[in-house]
Order: sequence, then structure tokens, then C-alpha cells
Amino acid sequence: MNEELRGRERWDDPMAGMLSSSGKGPKREGGKEVYKGAAMPNRYGIRPGSRWDGVDRGNGFEKEYFAARNRRRNLKELDYAWQMDE
Repeated sequence: MNEELRGRERWDDPMAGMLSSSGKGPKREGGKEVYKGAAMPNRYGIRPGSRWDGVDRGNGFEKEYFAARNRRRNLKELDYAWQMDE
């Protein structure tokens, strides 16, 4: 009888959205809605919120950061390739 009462859905249950595993509602990660579009990476790995409009309002630091990081990695790989070529 307890299992039957626990399984019953109630319209005024505030935690029903968090505990429900029936697949209803938007896709959630950790209880929060997730942005579904493409987003620029950032150095902390934080995904944008569901209400983000897709506009990057930063000063370009993240873009330059990743460009420099990729450039360093490419130079290191090229240096290694040149050493192995000789």
C-alpha cells in the first residue's frame, strides 16, 4: 500500500519535477535546463544556461586564450615532428 501511495503523482508536489523519471518535461542536467545550441568553449567548461540567447558578449579573451593554447600545442607537435625527421 505504501508503494502505491508513493507512486501516485500529485499536482501540488514541488519535488515531482526533480524526482520524476517518466521522461516528461525538458531535458535536464543536474536539475537545470540545458542550452541546446552550439556554444563557444570556455576555460572553465561551464555550459550556458537555457535562457542564453547565443550572443557572446565577452571581450574576446577566451577566443584568444584558446587560439594561443592551440598554437603552442601545434608548435610543440611540429617541433617534435622535425626532430624525428632528422
